[in-house]
Amino acid sequence: MSATKQAPENKYTYRVEFVGDMARVQCFGIPIHSCLMFEKEVTMPINDLPDWITRRVAVLCTMSYEPPTEYVNKIGRRIDKYVYWIFYEGDEDYGNDTRKES
Repeated sequence: MSATKQAPENKYTYRVEFVGDMARVQCFGIPIHSCLMFEKEVTMPINDLPDWITRRVAVLCTMSYEPPTEYVNKIGRRIDKYVYWIFYEGDEDYGNDTRKES
C-alpha cells in the first residue's frame, strides 16, 4: 500500500503560502471549516503558525513540487514551491504541545 492517495472528499483543506517570513493561510472547501485563528484569510509570521500546520508542512517539504504532485494521506499536498494544501480532519485536536509526554 502506498503512502500517498487521493484526498478524501469531505475533509477540510487549508491553503498555506509562504512569502518571505510570512505565511498566508486560507481555508477552502465545502463547508468552510472556521477555526478561530483562520476564519478568513490570514497573513502571519511563519513562527506564529500552529504546530499542527508546521508539522504537516515539514512532511510536505520532502515532496516534489513538480507537477503532477501527490496527496499524502492525512497530511496534504505540495502544490508549488511555496504553496501547500494542508488537510484537517474534524476529529483531530488542534493541540500545539508536541513536547508533552504521552
